[in-house]
Amino acid sequence: MAVDAKEKRRVELAEYKFGLVAPAVNGTYPDASMAEYFRRVCAEPVGLPDGTRVRLKPSTLASWRRRYLKLGFEGLMPKGRSDLGTSRRIDADLGADVQAMRAEHPGISAKMVHERLVEEGYVAAGELSVATVQRWFRANPLPGGEAPAKDRRAFEAARVNGIWQADTLHGPHVGQPPRRAYLQAIIDDRSRKVVAARFVARDDAASFQGTLRAAVASHGVPERLFVDNGGPYRNAQLSLICGGLGIVLLHAAVRDGAAKGKVERLNRTIRMRFLSVLPEEARESLDALNSALARWVAAYNSAVHSSTGLAPNEAFAAEADRLRFLDGGEGALDEAFRNRVTRKVANDATVRVDHVLYDVPMGLVGERVELRFTPGREGDVWLAMPDGSRRRLAPTDKAANSEAPRVRPYSIDWGAGEGA
Repeated sequence: MAVDAKEKRRVELAEYKFGLVAPAVNGTYPDASMAEYFRRVCAEPVGLPDGTRVRLKPSTLASWRRRYLKLGFEGLMPKGRSDLGTSRRIDADLGADVQAMRAEHPGISAKMVHERLVEEGYVAAGELSVATVQRWFRANPLPGGEAPAKDRRAFEAARVNGIWQADTLHGPHVGQPPRRAYLQAIIDDRSRKVVAARFVARDDAASFQGTLRAAVASHGVPERLFVDNGGPYRNAQLSLICGGLGIVLLHAAVRDGAAKGKVERLNRTIRMRFLSVLPEEARESLDALNSALARWVAAYNSAVHSSTGLAPNEAFAAEADRLRFLDGGEGALDEAFRNRVTRKVANDATVRVDHVLYDVPMGLVGERVELRFTPGREGDVWLAMPDGSRRRLAPTDKAANSEAPRVRPYSIDWGAGEGA
């Protein structure tokens, strides 16, 4: 579901705040104490999502931590101006990104750079003008020589579920008529275990949320999720889901997918050892393809990995006591992975979600309400109540509504319907 620019900025700022306090929330800071960790983070100015740099106070980080523990991810979202601190000029950090674009694409125009800055989320629409970029071009000619090499030092998570890496691989055409399948895979950085892998018909945000849900259900909640900047991975809904679960969502630098080395190597292995010898019967349908993939992944996780000297299953199981699973079972998982959207209730007391109409209490006609829903699952739509509870909404039955008596004045019957 589309999220407007104002809401996007609120989510990005909350995501940024959580990234700073997550080690204090999860108890993974390397310092001797939480206070020492806060002091170390605040020792130098930090960059905000809009590119400005500020010096934070340890007490600010402590208050963010308290708000997250009390209110969850929403507690970190600003309530006032969502554009506070935004810059309408090109500062040093944004300028470095512009120069990188120019170095990678010699001859790119100021207008094209402006379009990419907006499309790729560097600035909000209307925040920066093309004329500003043109003036900056004239004042900052591109220096000669090649762009500096990217930092490619090897890294590895300190523990299982410390980092998950995820990516998409274009798969074969399957079914009749043949349609492209896309592989979405998630690998644990420490153990190299493939915690989720499946082919999907559409490589979109909703599909990846399903892949991530399967991984969390079977392997616990990771501390960090490292992804690229594609549509399935950079969107407000995924940020909200990760924030609610306590996952720090990390994105590789733009056009730097190679930074996710482990999942990139997994993709190459799948391409060479699975797709290159794929039998024709596996191409008959998406289900057949996924059945073949599941057998291959089971064998991969059971074989000794050259980098660790252990089978991924063995390496992962060795730290099973560290895993954090979501309390509440399937119901808690459903709630954690539901998307959220704001809708205005129509005059006929309905809202539309995923092209389906749902009945809302008549007393809410004309009001804007927050809904929680699972994409593609008809009937799993919930109205967020003022007290934090949920009320399931029923799909509109126009035939039944035609027989229902009309009662005035209308009132909101919060007690009716199913709660969550």
